[in-house]
Amino acid sequence: MKKLLTSLAVLAVAFVSIFQATSAVFEESVKVAGTSFTVGTTAGGGDTGNTALKMLLDVSGSNESTNLTDTTAGPSFDNIDAEWVDTILVKLYNQGAETLDVVSNVEYINDPDTLRDDIFVEILSWDDVNNNGLLDAGEEGVSYGYDTILRLKNDIFLLGMIEPGEVKGLALKFDGTGVTDYNFGQSAVYDFEFVGMGQL
Repeated sequence: MKKLLTSLAVLAVAFVSIFQATSAVFEESVKVAGTSFTVGTTAGGGDTGNTALKMLLDVSGSNESTNLTDTTAGPSFDNIDAEWVDTILVKLYNQGAETLDVVSNVEYINDPDTLRDDIFVEILSWDDVNNNGLLDAGEEGVSYGYDTILRLKNDIFLLGMIEPGEVKGLALKFDGTGVTDYNFGQSAVYDFEFVGMGQL
């Protein structure tokens, strides 16, 4: 009887473990890697094995497999100052069968401590109506958040859902309104990551 009770207890634990595994959240991520920011010296001046969440290499292209990637190289921004503004355009694609909740994140690759406080970013929805890969007038949508790169790492912006087969355009608008004299000549590199979360 004791052996039978022990066996039943083992089976119960195994069943609970299987249930927890099948109801767990899964995550996939894509990133704009190695985005480089260099402050002017004076004022004025991959493959992650994802199956569902992808990025379009050419944002004016289609969602064919040859145009899908997990990582794309980010641009370099040089000689930025308090007047500087620029934009990165991204298109995410859900090639899976489940709806994904998408959030943003940032990783510090190289940062001199305070530059993350100086550069601001706003993430907006982007409806590329004519599919030309450019942010034309009237294509900006809802803002998902505006803050420093530091806050983007610590707080994360919620970017809504992406349905199976959907392409979701995003515009990352940067500005240097926080750049201080202290950081003249400094450089930093960040990875901007988008994580899709769904249920197994």
